[in-house]
Amino acid sequence: MILSIILIFIIIGAFFFAGWTLKIQRSWRKCAENGNFSSVKTEPFPGALCLSAIVQSCIGESNYAARIMESVFGRRFDEWNSMTKSVSFAKCLNRDLLIENLISIINKQNDDFKLKYIPLFFKTLTATEFMWNEKTQGDKPSEYLKNLLNYSIKTDKTADAYRILGLEPGASQEKIRKAHRRLAARYHPDRNAETGNLDMFLKIQTAYELLTD
Repeated sequence: MILSIILIFIIIGAFFFAGWTLKIQRSWRKCAENGNFSSVKTEPFPGALCLSAIVQSCIGESNYAARIMESVFGRRFDEWNSMTKSVSFAKCLNRDLLIENLISIINKQNDDFKLKYIPLFFKTLTATEFMWNEKTQGDKPSEYLKNLLNYSIKTDKTADAYRILGLEPGASQEKIRKAHRRLAARYHPDRNAETGNLDMFLKIQTAYELLTD
């Protein structure tokens, strides 16, 4: 009898948690669609959802976008995947508007926040822009952000290659090979009809070749 009551409470709790999560994800999607992040709640730091939307707009695949966010900011992958997947359902992601919103969010924060997070924002964007083609993709988001902030950055292709594989810079060769096998299997255009993506597969291969001995 007691076990049955406990089980019922667990089921009810799971039901309400699922409903709460769905409500949050819908609000995230609407924020991304409207380009207004003033009402965002439950994000790990100010601008997290906006940055996730920028990365998603560049990458176009929520799982991969989440890997890049995880490699820069840490935290659990499923937290980032929840964000990137939510904004992936937005009807339209206006990249310039998202960058301008990120600027607005940054300007409202104190100096300690800016000192810590602005470099991380650029690390995320430059990793996202690995093998960027300006002819087909337009101007780099990091360039627009840099100009609006009047900020100077140094690009590091090696560090970006690590993040393309979802790794922190300096990861071991074993971790590099393991990440490459997992990602290559997922995005190989000829081996996986569901998730195959030639552009991402080429990025993964290029990053792997850059990092391996």
